[in-house]
Amino acid sequence: MSGTLDSLATALGSDVLRAVLLPEPSLTVGGVRIHEPGAAQASERGEVLLAVGAHEPAAVAALLRTLGKTFAALAVKCRVEDDTAVLGAAAEHGCAVLVLDDGIDWLQAAALIQGTIAEHAEPSESGEDRTGDLFALADLAATAIGGPVTIEDPRGWLLAYSSDQRGGDSVRTETLMNRRAPAGFSRALAARGIPHEVARSDTPVPVRGVGEEAADRLAVGLRAGSFGLGTMWAVVDRPDAPRTAAFAQVGHRVAVQLMRRRTEDYRSHRVEMEQLAVLLHGSPAVTGSSDAVELPPGTHWVVALALAPHEPSKRAVARSRLEQGLALTQRGPELTVHAGQLSNLWYLVLTVARPRESSADLIHTWLRELLGGAAGRDPVPVYAGVGSAAHDQCDLPRSRKEAERALAVARLSPEPRDPLAFDDCWARAALIRVLEPAVVADLESVTPLRRLQEQDAAHGTEYVQTLHTWLEHQGNVRSAAEQLHVHTNTLRYRLGKIEEAADINLADADVRLVLALQLKALRE
Repeated sequence: MSGTLDSLATALGSDVLRAVLLPEPSLTVGGVRIHEPGAAQASERGEVLLAVGAHEPAAVAALLRTLGKTFAALAVKCRVEDDTAVLGAAAEHGCAVLVLDDGIDWLQAAALIQGTIAEHAEPSESGEDRTGDLFALADLAATAIGGPVTIEDPRGWLLAYSSDQRGGDSVRTETLMNRRAPAGFSRALAARGIPHEVARSDTPVPVRGVGEEAADRLAVGLRAGSFGLGTMWAVVDRPDAPRTAAFAQVGHRVAVQLMRRRTEDYRSHRVEMEQLAVLLHGSPAVTGSSDAVELPPGTHWVVALALAPHEPSKRAVARSRLEQGLALTQRGPELTVHAGQLSNLWYLVLTVARPRESSADLIHTWLRELLGGAAGRDPVPVYAGVGSAAHDQCDLPRSRKEAERALAVARLSPEPRDPLAFDDCWARAALIRVLEPAVVADLESVTPLRRLQEQDAAHGTEYVQTLHTWLEHQGNVRSAAEQLHVHTNTLRYRLGKIEEAADINLADADVRLVLALQLKALRE
């Protein structure tokens, strides 16, 4: 059956496009078209029009008034959520308004929307091997350029290759055998800055003279907007312009396919709210056994994420970038990602299939890639806390609590920094919980510290600072005296005067603990 506007928006999700207004959600969608100013726009009612060139809400409103009754939906790239002229024209003409993410270019959007429509029209059988499309595209690219082709992810892992092996070299052979580009070849490329050049170039880049055993190559970067999806390589020597252009066109199709695969992977691992609550809180299943979340075997880490911006429009942008990053950031058999949102926090469950000593480093590297921002873009403004490893699903609630407590520490920073692990901040996390405002307020009424504060204010003494330094040094008079730049006998005299002024016994361990907590709270 055909897809509807509502199913299209749901299938693609806000990582690609966001529905601003759906006057007729059940309207059937049958195709997509790119707007060509000045050209005739004959259309059947069931098409999505990509508003290329409409950079301002006023231009979008004009298009809706002119073509709103002709198309099912108008897809735009400017902020129109609060524009009354746009929303009024859309409602009047019954035309949906969809906002595309800035990281998706128009041609990729057209291919992605059309592909999603086709999937709803002819649902594929479950378990279909989607990598077959990449192998077919590799064959198409090899025919276009006249040499064998490999498609690799951003880390050099092999995704697909052309069936014709003639004309290859030892680098290609080793790549096919080990499923990854040779380490020496990758280092030689990096030393010459070739990966960076390929990532920035809009056209294929010739790669010549990289090692004695490496033949000349042509490389084209595979991108979705500013997100790098990988590289397509061809072993070929000085191809002519038409072949190079054809190779680039196939590369664009490969990028669309990779983007679709990652978007589908993200959707399939996006956990519904009820399922996520069961998973992370260990509560009884509320959706029935058939809906229970089954994590793959391995070791799990829970990550808690919070959007940093407070202003609504900036929060919306940060949320969109986070969801797009989750859809497009590299993952594979080694790392599985489940994501979902509870209340105002995002949660990730990252599973490493074959845990080893460096697994925690893998988790943090992946998170930095997710939140660090692509080349030329600012980091995603999101705070992140990471719980410690959970070795089975029953241990996830403990990892979630740790992730939330690490997140609380991370949010003390004015701006987000690298993801913070609970193992690196457990003491600070415990203090935050102990020194909650209600607890601190209560301490002020049950401790005599105010007497020392009054004494210092009235007589210029330094009893509060002296007591704080002595407690920080755990009662070591010598080291505390050195920090205060006084003689040890002077410090002992001051401690006696403190006991007298506040009517306390500093030999009592409970007294020292409570005073230390209150002094810590005063300096937070």
